[in-house]
Amino acid sequence: MIVYIIMLLLSIAFLYATKKVKKKWIKIVCYIMAAMPFFIVSAFRYDVGTDYFARYAYDYGRMLEGANIKNLEILFKALMYFCMLFTEKPYMLFFITSALIVGLFLGTAFKQSKNAILSVCIFFLAGFFFDSLNIMRQYLAMSIVFAGYPLLLKNKKWCYAVYAIIVGIAICIHSSAFIMLALLLLTKKMLVSWKWVIPVGVVILILNENLMDWIGLLVQNTRFGVYLTGKFAKGDVSFLFIAENLVIYLMMYYIYAKNKKIGNVQKADILFLNVQAIALLTMILGSCHMLFIRTALYFSVFQIVSVPYYISKMPVELIGEDLKKITRNKIKIDKWIPKMQTIMTVIVILCFTFAIVRTNVMNNTNEVLPYRTVFNPEIKIN
Repeated sequence: MIVYIIMLLLSIAFLYATKKVKKKWIKIVCYIMAAMPFFIVSAFRYDVGTDYFARYAYDYGRMLEGANIKNLEILFKALMYFCMLFTEKPYMLFFITSALIVGLFLGTAFKQSKNAILSVCIFFLAGFFFDSLNIMRQYLAMSIVFAGYPLLLKNKKWCYAVYAIIVGIAICIHSSAFIMLALLLLTKKMLVSWKWVIPVGVVILILNENLMDWIGLLVQNTRFGVYLTGKFAKGDVSFLFIAENLVIYLMMYYIYAKNKKIGNVQKADILFLNVQAIALLTMILGSCHMLFIRTALYFSVFQIVSVPYYISKMPVELIGEDLKKITRNKIKIDKWIPKMQTIMTVIVILCFTFAIVRTNVMNNTNEVLPYRTVFNPEIKIN
C-alpha cells in the first residue's frame, strides 16, 4: 500500500498548499498537482485491478484481431479503436481512461466540495479510486455523470436537458448509466423519509431470495442477463457497506431535519439526501444480486461531495442542544460545539479508514496489490 499512501499524502499536501497561496494561477497549478498522483498511479499501472487483463487488455487484443465485442458500448469501442491508431499495446487505453476518470471526479470535487481534502480522502478511503482500477468502463461513465450533476442545482430548464445529454454520453460508454436519469426527479422534493427507507431495507433483507426471481425476469433478455449465471448469479450481504451507507444516510437525514426547522435547505440538500437513500437501498438490494452493488456505486460515489457538504451544513448550536438533552448536562458540551464540524470530519475519516483496511488492505478486494508499473512490470510493490 506504500504507493497508494504516498499518492494520497502528496495530493493532500498540494490541496493544503492551495489554502496558503493567494494568486489564482498558483492555486490552479496546486489543484492540478493534487490530482496528478492519482492519475499517475492509475495511468501507468500494470496488471493492477481484477479486470486489467481479464477484460480490458483481453478485449483490446481481440479487437486488434478484428473481433466484434458485442457487449461493449459504441463510445468505448471508439476509444479503443482510437488507441489502436497509435499502438497495439493497451497502455494508451489505461492512460486516457485514467485521465478522464481522475480528472472528472477530482476536478468536479475540487470545484464543488466544501472541503476538498476530505473529498480526496473519501475518494481514496471509501474505495472509489480502487474500484476505478477494476471496473474501469463503469467508472468512466460514472465520472461523466458526476461531472454533470452541478447542472441539476441550477434553476434553468436548459441545464436539465444538458444533463440528460451528458447521461446519454455516459450510456454510450456503459449502458447501466441510464439509471442516473433518475436524478432529474430528485432535486425538488425530499422523497426519502427514514420512516419508510429503514423498514423497506429490512424487508429487502428478509425477502432477498424471492425478490431475485422477479429480478431474473426483468434482466434475462438484456445484456445484463450474463449476471444471472456464473459467479455473479447470487447476492452478497455486505454488512460493512450497508452499515457505512446507513450511517451516512442517518447523519444526512438528521442534519437535513435540523436545517429544515430553521429554513436552511437548498437544492443540494435534497439531491444529496435522496441520492444517499438510493445508495443505501440499492446496496441492501445487493443481497439479492451482485448487479445492485454495482448500481449502488453510481449513487454512493456522490459521498465525495455530499459528506463534506452536509458536515459544512451542521447547525452546531441545535445539535449541541440535543447532545445536552441526551447527556442531561453531565458532559460539558459548550466547549466542543465550535469544534463539532472538525470532530465529525475526523470521525468520518476514521470510519472510511476502517472500511478500506477491511477491504482493499486485508482482503485485496479489487486485486490492486501488489502494485506494478508498465515501466518495470516485474517489480512488485506491496
